[in-house]
Amino acid sequence: MDGQWAVVVGAALGASGAVVGAFTTWVSARLQTRVQLKVAELQHTAAQTAETIGRKRAACSDLVLAVDSVRRQMRKVRRHLREASDDDSALRAEQAAVHERIREAQAAEWVLRLMLSDEEQLTVTELTDAMYASHEALMADVDAWLATARPGEPREPSDAPRFSGTTAAMQSRMMRFASNAHDRLYSHSLPGTASPAIQGEPRTEA
Repeated sequence: MDGQWAVVVGAALGASGAVVGAFTTWVSARLQTRVQLKVAELQHTAAQTAETIGRKRAACSDLVLAVDSVRRQMRKVRRHLREASDDDSALRAEQAAVHERIREAQAAEWVLRLMLSDEEQLTVTELTDAMYASHEALMADVDAWLATARPGEPREPSDAPRFSGTTAAMQSRMMRFASNAHDRLYSHSLPGTASPAIQGEPRTEA
């Protein structure tokens, strides 16, 4: 009887061990699967974050380059006034080019705004406001210069004083926008990347 009982107990213990082993294997497999899913989720989130940051960087670059294109085109109009050119059709063409550059800047602006929070949009507004202020000043200078003589008559050279008074502020806004974008999209997203040092005041272009 004792021998039979030992066999029964041994069989029961063996079956119990098999059940415990199977349960342990099942639990281990579930934990491994959950870990793998969590890793995959983190990798997906990291990839999405990197893609978003990359798009923001590109959009910021597009906007500041578009605004700089506007600035350079407005300088061409001012040069026309400085040289007192009597070619009014050339002046109108230069002005039309300014308007086209502004439309390009507006398109870049709204692509970027769609990606930014309300707080992040402040520097965009400051930058574009500076651009519009310079353009309005330039138009006032052109109108005043054209009014000094009839079409075809010689005019005195003009330094476009209203426009010239806005150039430093516009460059300052461009530098602030670039610095802010670097802080948000490079320094904070890539540890160890330092912000570019900006020393001194922006130079006023002659």
